Amino acid sequence: MKLLFIAQRFHTNQFPIIKGLVDAGHDVNYIVQTVGTSEDHSILTPQKMKLSLFGKIVDRHYKRKLDETAYESKMTESTYPSFWWMFKRIKAMRPDVVILRYRTPATLTANVVCKLLGIKSVLYNQTALYSKKGKKASLKSKIIFALLPKVRMTTVEISDVFDLKYHKDEHYIKEHDYFLPYIFEPSPEAANRSYFNNGKLNILDVGKYRPYKNHFVLARAIKVMNDKGWLEDISFTVLGQAGAPEEKQYMADLQKYIDENGIGDYITLRTHIPYNQMRALYLENDVFILTSKEEQASITILESMGNAIMPISTNVNGTASYIKEGETGFFFETDNEENLAQCLKYISDNREKIPEWGRNGYEDIKNNYSFENYSKALFDVLSKEFGI
Repeated sequence: MKLLFIAQRFHTNQFPIIKGLVDAGHDVNYIVQTVGTSEDHSILTPQKMKLSLFGKIVDRHYKRKLDETAYESKMTESTYPSFWWMFKRIKAMRPDVVILRYRTPATLTANVVCKLLGIKSVLYNQTALYSKKGKKASLKSKIIFALLPKVRMTTVEISDVFDLKYHKDEHYIKEHDYFLPYIFEPSPEAANRSYFNNGKLNILDVGKYRPYKNHFVLARAIKVMNDKGWLEDISFTVLGQAGAPEEKQYMADLQKYIDENGIGDYITLRTHIPYNQMRALYLENDVFILTSKEEQASITILESMGNAIMPISTNVNGTASYIKEGETGFFFETDNEENLAQCLKYISDNREKIPEWGRNGYEDIKNNYSFENYSKALFDVLSKEFGI
């Protein structure tokens, strides 16, 4: 089948999906708004879309007005491509299905093109599968929904895992909405991996050095643990991207907090490493923490479990529901260092169970989040909705 993906960028969470489709013999193309520094293009080289005249004006405006990271974030939702460039590219490719990522001007443009060309399209995003009962859509939302594909697939069951745990009956699933899981290929070496390198409990936190990633909550939790004498034989590593000036400043501020609070012996800050080296880093650690104040859908939860590492996630993370609490991982209240410290204390006190929790997660990823699971879910949707 000929498949075209249109997205902001070729994110690392898309790499195993595209690799699986290509290896299965499908003809896959990818059009993007921008190209990220951490991307792996060994399977496919994405095409960067051409901006319209209005798009160029908007781009120049925000590039002058905003810092590098704010500009990147703003242009995620403010890229206006050339309609004719998009029309010509999609017409030339003539895909069987176009899979659009997110609700942006770029994907709205692409979907109009698909309608004109009679090409089937699907929205694939990270908005929760479960909708809140009684919540009414605004006029703006109704217009946007009318311009987007009626069929939607999402990697996220619910944005706040506590709602799924305690308030599921207050939600429902809309017609033509489907859950399409993330995938991750488990590391073969993780099946028999060792734990507690250097005789320590090694804990890893991964995320760009930006405020929403909230590495400070971990630093504050470590301070709480240090004050209470809970840090025996525990080592923490934070790994993040620090390319832009704002990211470098955030990292410097975090290091200053660490130094001023006397916890530098327990936590080490590292900067970005290539994607293909991440498996080795995961295998050096025993527990993974996602600290974000709000995370749409972090693939790192699956990456950690696929490397037999038990994850701890904030409750407002779209992939927190991939964790089976107490069996493959745990949750903590977002931005609550006391709650995180208590969670870490419990894990430290029961560290003999960490290999079991890690293996449970590994088996869950292997059995439920492989490319075969994704492929079956994808083509079941295409068959049901379009008969292809």
